[in-house]
Amino acid sequence: MMRAPFRPLPARILVVDADAVLRELLSDFLRLEGHQVLIAADAMDALGILESERVDLLLGDLLPLQNDAVALPQVLAARFSEIVGVVMAPFKQARAAIQLTRQGFFDYVLKPFKIEDVVHTVTRGLEDRALRSENVALKGALSLYQLADQLTGEVDLTTTLHLFTSVVLEQTAAWRVSLLLSPQEGIDWPSAALCAAGEADEAGPLSFEDLKPAALALEEAILAVDGRAFELLEVTPRTEPITSLLISPLTARGERLGVLVAARRGVQPFGEGDRKLLKIVADRVGVTAQNAQLIERLERSFQHTIEVLITALEEKDRYTAGHSNRVAEYARWIAEELGLPPREVELIHRSGRLHDIGKLLIRSEDLNKPSALTREELARFRKHPEYGEQLLKPIPTFREVIPGVAEHHESFDGTGYPRGLAGEEISLMARIMAVADAYDAMTSRRAYREARPHAYAMRELREGSGGQFDPRCVEAFVKATARRPRFGPG
Repeated sequence: MMRAPFRPLPARILVVDADAVLRELLSDFLRLEGHQVLIAADAMDALGILESERVDLLLGDLLPLQNDAVALPQVLAARFSEIVGVVMAPFKQARAAIQLTRQGFFDYVLKPFKIEDVVHTVTRGLEDRALRSENVALKGALSLYQLADQLTGEVDLTTTLHLFTSVVLEQTAAWRVSLLLSPQEGIDWPSAALCAAGEADEAGPLSFEDLKPAALALEEAILAVDGRAFELLEVTPRTEPITSLLISPLTARGERLGVLVAARRGVQPFGEGDRKLLKIVADRVGVTAQNAQLIERLERSFQHTIEVLITALEEKDRYTAGHSNRVAEYARWIAEELGLPPREVELIHRSGRLHDIGKLLIRSEDLNKPSALTREELARFRKHPEYGEQLLKPIPTFREVIPGVAEHHESFDGTGYPRGLAGEEISLMARIMAVADAYDAMTSRRAYREARPHAYAMRELREGSGGQFDPRCVEAFVKATARRPRFGPG
């Protein structure tokens, strides 16, 4: 039941890149694969070619694709939906590339890349296009389109895997479907498994333990019937009833990520259309899973960067040791009390950890001075929100937390600094941060005074409500602390 590797028919490929050398290099290799290649240096040139020439696949650099004046991704989706889109992007812009795949692009390739990786991705894209155009899996097409709609903006990997599994179960009339991701870099990724409605599943879903090494070494989706299935399956209580098996590797850019398995028992075996449908779904799952892994790596790098910055700050200002973490935690309490969505709560917490990062550019003697600051020293000190914004703004992963850094010393009545913003001109993130920061500043020891008690700080916050502080944020903090035994009423 093995198939020969897919060999795409010669296709017309449009390469869009401002780098002339890279354009020609890609063109040469794609021509060696038998394809006809068109080239464009920018989005405007590419649009002209799309409007005058037949194109099967567009291979474009991220920069021209992000040209707002032409909006090439939107043009492809609206007017040239049959064209396969593949984006090339540097690693630091991986999130933007991933966003394009959520908007309809087939896949992305991260720079610097190997030419064979590009050729492989192009081949997969053309295979996906060919499978869709064959109409051999018409019964699953509607569900796949509905799945694409459901996945728009979906960031939870567990939910996404369940949706993929549901499509396979429904459209192949399977008894059991399991989507299994291998652990990567010490992370146990979620899996998904479903059993046909009305079918007892006491033995549990199919797992890696049910698969022989040959199943995990497959290079493409296969269909196995009767005894052939047990060339790939171990004999276990879960597998004994199986009479027909579909299995496909989950791969992305040559990396093996897991397997997608569907099984039937005692009924008509799967057909070739079912195998091709599984192949389409498995291909999308592979891209989705690798996107999740890339985001996880970026997230780890982001967290590490935060830790390094906070360590540097606390080494410079001995009186702020622990201050950033406490402010972040108090800000989280306020955000949760206000009923903000989990993602906003997390961003506010991150911003709290970084809110004073601009102090890295303040002189240590000003930060640790045991007496009152002079007018010049105070003016320098009050620059730290702006310095923090300048430090973080060039780094894309930090941009969403900048409001809490740049505006946490603004006052609700407009008397704060550095911009004198008032009311809702100040971001909610910063209004929350102002309360959290003020409370911890009052209840922590400083170079020029001892720590103040909780009751004193709460009284000051209430007196400043509507003036320095947003009343909603003060009230939320009062309620949050009152429910915690460590604080009690204040």
